[in-house]
Amino acid sequence: MKIIGAVYLLFLLPALSFNSSYDGLEKKLKEVFSERTGILRQLSKTSKELDSIKGNLQSLKNDDAISKKDVQRILELSHKQREEMKALQTALQKQLDEAEEKAEKQQATIKFLKMEMEKKTKIIKDLQQENKSLKNKLLSGNKLCDMHAEESKKIQAQLKELRYGKKDLIFKGQQLMDLENKLRVAKEELEKAALDKESQLKALKDTVHICFSSVLHSQTVNVHRLPATATHLMRYSALPSNSRVTFQQPYAKDIPKVPRNASKSPEDNVEARGDPSGVKDCQMVKIANCFQNQTGKTSIEIKKISGHNQTEHLDSKTKRFPADTSRFNMLLPNSPFPYTN
Repeated sequence: MKIIGAVYLLFLLPALSFNSSYDGLEKKLKEVFSERTGILRQLSKTSKELDSIKGNLQSLKNDDAISKKDVQRILELSHKQREEMKALQTALQKQLDEAEEKAEKQQATIKFLKMEMEKKTKIIKDLQQENKSLKNKLLSGNKLCDMHAEESKKIQAQLKELRYGKKDLIFKGQQLMDLENKLRVAKEELEKAALDKESQLKALKDTVHICFSSVLHSQTVNVHRLPATATHLMRYSALPSNSRVTFQQPYAKDIPKVPRNASKSPEDNVEARGDPSGVKDCQMVKIANCFQNQTGKTSIEIKKISGHNQTEHLDSKTKRFPADTSRFNMLLPNSPFPYTN
């Protein structure tokens, strides 16, 4: 606008010259030229500024294109990132759902485990109480075990003693068996001997009867009849020789004494001669009674002696072995002499 005003002033200067002087015109021209130079300077500056502005605008245009490309790339990247974010969101939602399900399951398992823990705590308390009771029982059991151990030691010692005693009893039982066999044999022999003694006593009775009858006969009968009595005696004298045991002479107290008084009156001799059979019968009855008493006494004494010997023998054995006779009786069931305590 300033330049246009200056141009109009230049075209108006001739018209103004007429009204002003030449000096005034020169001053005005100098002022106009100075203003023109200033304006040119300003125009150059403005042109430079415009060039710089144009360069800036081009650079800005270039920058805008680059920025547009960058923006497009950024938009593409953002679109991709949005898609990825959506995929990630879906995956995260799935994971969250799964985590929630797992959390629910874990809560259910935790509740179940809590219930089981409560049950187990109750069971543990019961077991602790049972352990306490068992400990008390164990203590009492240990005491009882100690008592039983002492008793077992005593019983073992007694068993050892019983074993040794059993061996002794077996050995002595065998001895007793042998003794029983010997006693049986001795008993049989004693019975045989008793039978022999009875036969011997009968023979003795006969011989004594014959002897006393011959003695009594010798007082009343003549001397020429003595050989007949001798033959009669010889007939009976063969009996003792057949027996196995020798005869024992009768005791003097059991044999009746025959009166041999030489200083008897003839009347007494006549009475004796007159009834010899009566005297004979009387003497025979006495002798028979005497020998019956003696045989009875001897048989009773033999039985008493044999029984007394057997009882003494058995008493001595039972005194030696007072214990465990029932077991010994089991060992000897067939023994005729069972032992009792």
